[in-house]
Amino acid sequence: MAAELFGTVTDQSGVPLPFATLYVLNTTKGTTTNIEGRYSLDLPPGQYELVYQYVGYKKQQIPLKVDHRRILLNVVLEPEVLQLEEVVVKAGGPDPAYAVIREAMAKRKYHQEEVNAYKCKVYVKGMQTLDEKPDQVLGVNIALDTGIVYLSESVSELSIARPDKIKEVMISSKVSGSNSAFSYNQGSQMLISFYDNLMTFPGLSERGFVSPIAQNALLFYDYKLEGTMMEGGLLVNKIRVIPKRKNDPAFEGFIYIIEDAWRIYSVDLKLTKAHQIEFLDEVNVYQVYAPVQDGIWMLFSQRFTYYLNVFGFRGNGNFVGIHSEYEIEPNYELVETKKADQIQLFPNGYFDNEILKIENKANKRDAKYWEEVRPIPLTKVEKIDYWWKDSLQHMMEAKPYKDSIDKVSNKFNFQNLFIGGYVYQQSYKERYFRFQPIYDILQYNTVEGAVVNLKASYVQEKERIWKYQVTPTLRYGFSSEDFYYKAQFSYQFNPIKRTRAYVEGGQFVSQYNASDPISPLINSFETLVNRRNYMKLYEKSFAKLHYSSEVVNGVTWKSTLEYAHRTELQNTADYSFFYQDDRLFAPNAPSNDELNKEGKNTSFGHSRALVFTTNFYIKFGQKYISRPDMKFNLDSKYPTIFVQYRKAIPVTNSYSDANFDEVVMRVYQGANYGLFGSGNYTVWAGTFFNTDKMDFMDYRHFTGNQSIFAKFGQDHYQLLDYYQYSTNGAWLGVHVDHHFNGFILNKFPLIRKTKAQVVASVNYLHTSVSGHYIEYGVGLEHLFKVLRLDFYGAMQDGSSYGYGLRAGLGF
Repeated sequence: MAAELFGTVTDQSGVPLPFATLYVLNTTKGTTTNIEGRYSLDLPPGQYELVYQYVGYKKQQIPLKVDHRRILLNVVLEPEVLQLEEVVVKAGGPDPAYAVIREAMAKRKYHQEEVNAYKCKVYVKGMQTLDEKPDQVLGVNIALDTGIVYLSESVSELSIARPDKIKEVMISSKVSGSNSAFSYNQGSQMLISFYDNLMTFPGLSERGFVSPIAQNALLFYDYKLEGTMMEGGLLVNKIRVIPKRKNDPAFEGFIYIIEDAWRIYSVDLKLTKAHQIEFLDEVNVYQVYAPVQDGIWMLFSQRFTYYLNVFGFRGNGNFVGIHSEYEIEPNYELVETKKADQIQLFPNGYFDNEILKIENKANKRDAKYWEEVRPIPLTKVEKIDYWWKDSLQHMMEAKPYKDSIDKVSNKFNFQNLFIGGYVYQQSYKERYFRFQPIYDILQYNTVEGAVVNLKASYVQEKERIWKYQVTPTLRYGFSSEDFYYKAQFSYQFNPIKRTRAYVEGGQFVSQYNASDPISPLINSFETLVNRRNYMKLYEKSFAKLHYSSEVVNGVTWKSTLEYAHRTELQNTADYSFFYQDDRLFAPNAPSNDELNKEGKNTSFGHSRALVFTTNFYIKFGQKYISRPDMKFNLDSKYPTIFVQYRKAIPVTNSYSDANFDEVVMRVYQGANYGLFGSGNYTVWAGTFFNTDKMDFMDYRHFTGNQSIFAKFGQDHYQLLDYYQYSTNGAWLGVHVDHHFNGFILNKFPLIRKTKAQVVASVNYLHTSVSGHYIEYGVGLEHLFKVLRLDFYGAMQDGSSYGYGLRAGLGF
């Protein structure tokens, strides 16, 4: 039976040392102290050599005999004693640290690859606290309280194989205040290796950060040897790392390198706002390595702390990871081992696309279990938070409490009119009523004149298992005096496969391009202010059925069947604020070069069509996280393929005379280029192999843009007329975007403060009429964190097509 070893780790003044490391020599069994300097470790009876260490302090080894009794062992660590007298520094010569760093750089790849595979147990504890918060952000009430807003623990079994195979099984999860939730802690996301040339922190920065021992580190860092110290018979170099330029993507702080082995002993590094991190003021990274076997060292403990100050929120947080019970498979090409001793840790086929699986009863562990497995003792504050929130949980899930919260949240305020709309919720019943903002209610176009467009949604959910939604819409045009209506009923179920079905029908207006290339808000502005009526509308009475689901991992199927009676519409309104004497509104019928070339136009009067559309989205190598209640699909390093078949089914002239067939294929892929930024490309092509009977709304339309206000999507053109090159023939489109992520503007002090980043784009289109149409653009994104401004030029078959500025959202 194991005995508990417990105590505190302090400095010589009695000040607790938070997150000090303790482990059993020659093993990775150990723990760290909590923020109060207290620790606890269960050990079976035996003789041990305990190692206590803390960055900046001298390591201490203590022999200890353990029997069945609890053992109190308080440890006092002395400040590290650095030696410099044996180091000869020549006047004007390089600091001795450079020689150490060059050796570490030379051995970086060896240490990166010396282990083929390993598995271990990972304990992660995360805590986030909020010191200050605003009452509202963009008109939305903030329901969070100050204090601890997130406290969670998890235990996972982590399996890794070089170069990029990961499999994690979360066997236990605890979230303060919710015994039905699962922790967002993920051991595999804490795998930050300074043996990599570049480290990425998703959500913290779009670019990576250069390791102090990266292949190109000397371009980004200066080094200073603070001194050396003897630790357990090893000579350890303490080296200060200093970014050459204040705003370089580089860490600052200390890295400890073992002499002769030239491996990392520990790190104490940080990133600040000067390094262009987003939302946070500062992030600190602490790592401690320990020997596992045959001279191989592995990560033992890791801690991230951060400080937040954004949009009126001020707080801090920390995430701690303890790695233990290692089993490793060395790289036998690098590490000398007898043939008979060589093992293969994982069988063939062990790794698949499921990178994290949360076990069914992971969140059902009792307090006794956590007392036995928790390597870091809870602090008084954490104990109180668990006790208080767990005690309150039943009350917070009860109807009176949720009704009281709803009473506050449901108060209507002025911002609801303009930002996000208004939501009335009945949380206990998981019922919600949503109403759109005023800019979606009040519209203007030349077909209907002033428009009132009333849309509301009623949503009913059941513990994320299913959700149904009813969305009626009423619309009236004061110039056309036409009243329109439609309604949609959707049902979502099977959250593992994200299955959704809906039925929709009514009599409504629709843009000729069903992807709605221009929004009602932008069109209203362009019509009233610039006297340009870009939105082209027709009327349709329709009924539509839709079904979508993930067939297998990485393959999603969507199909739609729609019957519509389409009617051509004409302009009925001629009002605008300006240019009434200088400009004429264009007819509502779109102009198209392909039809004009044939001596035809887009007029159609009335028509009927029964159209079936089926799509397949194929994401090769799609990684995913599976929880007992749902599945989260992740990005893939491979291209995503979209395949569509669209068929108009002829019935009779009285019911449906449309008859055409179209196939479309699109390939999309994103890529990260390290310090040079990130980018993506889209290549799509299609053709009609049957055009027996079709009207202009059945053509293939491209998402063009003639307004200064833009949407920057994967398949958007920024200067292209909305309908000029729509086609019922073959076509090819290419889109390439590159986001430099600070690579260029980081060098300019004044611009750097805006957090703006350069983006470049090229768009290409080819049809039988457009010829070779090319757009090229360059711009700035992340202006004031949310805006993007681009300048575009365009050419058609070598001749200028036009140019202009485009503004939109660019997070």
